[in-house]
Amino acid sequence: MAQDTFNFIVNKSQLAETKLEQATLADLNEGEVLFSIDRFALTSNNITYGVAGDMLNYWQFFPCKEGWGRIPVWGIAKVVQSRCSEVKVDSLYYGYYPMSKHLIVSPVKVGEHGFSDGAEQRQGLSPVYNQYTLMTKETGFLPEHYNHQIVYRPLFMTSFILDDYMLDNDFFGAEQIILSSASSKTAFGTAFQLQGRDKKIIGLTSGTNKAFVEKLGLYDQVLTYQEVGEIDKTISTAYIDMSGNRRVLAEVHHHLKENLVCSCGVGITHWDALDGEDPRSLPGAAPSMFFAPDQIQKRTKEWGGEVLQARIGVAWDKFVKFVDQHVQFKESLAPKAIDATYQILIKGPAPDKAYVVRFPEN
Repeated sequence: MAQDTFNFIVNKSQLAETKLEQATLADLNEGEVLFSIDRFALTSNNITYGVAGDMLNYWQFFPCKEGWGRIPVWGIAKVVQSRCSEVKVDSLYYGYYPMSKHLIVSPVKVGEHGFSDGAEQRQGLSPVYNQYTLMTKETGFLPEHYNHQIVYRPLFMTSFILDDYMLDNDFFGAEQIILSSASSKTAFGTAFQLQGRDKKIIGLTSGTNKAFVEKLGLYDQVLTYQEVGEIDKTISTAYIDMSGNRRVLAEVHHHLKENLVCSCGVGITHWDALDGEDPRSLPGAAPSMFFAPDQIQKRTKEWGGEVLQARIGVAWDKFVKFVDQHVQFKESLAPKAIDATYQILIKGPAPDKAYVVRFPEN
């Protein structure tokens, strides 16, 4: 029997404009599974998904009406109906969801630890985003860390893989590494992983967030965006750009010139500062975009999936202990809280908060 649900959608060309749209779920076809979403995280990374939605196909995961989109989030959901014998009702799964109450998936490659969604619109998209992991103690999911998993796990995965990518390329010969948007969770996760790499780590941040970044103790030097000129320009440097701020990108390139040996774009936390010089015209290393799933697939082939996950797990346990000293969770209830929390991210979230939206228990 069809049932009512809702979807939180955003205007693709004006991300601050949102709607809570009522919808009706179709009956399940053979082989399909219905998820009821329990909770999801909202971070600046989700704004990046919206900004890069067309370029990196994020809108394709959960299609919507023309001109509007459903921004993906990382979350937890319960199986409430199943027409796939290998996926059991009441099981919990961690994965990539829309900001909605429900999601219908078509499980393929079902194993003891999870499955991939074989839905037609998700074919050709990165397999990393199509995987749903069965949440058990054996797969590393403890109830007391559910919020950690949905907020930090995808961001820390990027941090871990980004550090590995830099190491895999001998840091492109860099003696120092700059991270913009240094207060963001992906940036300081990367700085956490870079500890012990014998590189000077510089954090670029806003004046408002400078004290928080300094308190983390992960950066050898913390500068505001107005202090780019204080960076040592006499040594080889890698720039890891979490902000996507074109003005700052240009200043870094012009300041360092030929000593900028790597310019790696990762995030777009400054989603409203994308105007500026054409990156292709800047001096120094040509800017390029880092796509974590590519490095994940490379290491999976080289090391095997179990070895990769084990290495991430060791680093993850250390990071969770660190991050709890500096960031507090802020939970709120859907559906009302979705837009309120989303607007906080659009305007710029507090770096010492981690936002989780939960659905009331039925």
